[in-house]
Amino acid sequence: MSDQRDIFSTLGMPRTLLIVLLLIGALSIVSLFLGFDAYLSDKQQKASLYLLLGTGGFALIGYMFFRSKSLMEKVDIIPRLEVVTTLECPNCGLKKIRSFKQGDYLFKEDEECTRCKGKMVVGKIYGREKPKK
Repeated sequence: MSDQRDIFSTLGMPRTLLIVLLLIGALSIVSLFLGFDAYLSDKQQKASLYLLLGTGGFALIGYMFFRSKSLMEKVDIIPRLEVVTTLECPNCGLKKIRSFKQGDYLFKEDEECTRCKGKMVVGKIYGREKPKK
């Protein structure tokens, strides 16, 4: 998977929210333009409706922008885990840790023991933090 910065834009907001804000902004600008045009044409009722819609749109943009910024600060980044399997030899007690393979389950007889040539058994399956690269 790619870097986590690809998910969020440079403003710290999801791209879909940024697109919605831009769309509302464009509609608000058009509404304000129509409101001023209607005001100059002596259509007071139409002008007040358009001006109200335009200013309401910008107020909504401000609310959404500041609300999303505070929510993004609260989001914790989930650490990526590496799933590993611990193999144990019941005869000699040798333990070996390897990456998880599809089909691993507890108490499964898996590899041959390198010390006593007996069968090793899956003892644990767990996740641990990936080492920093």
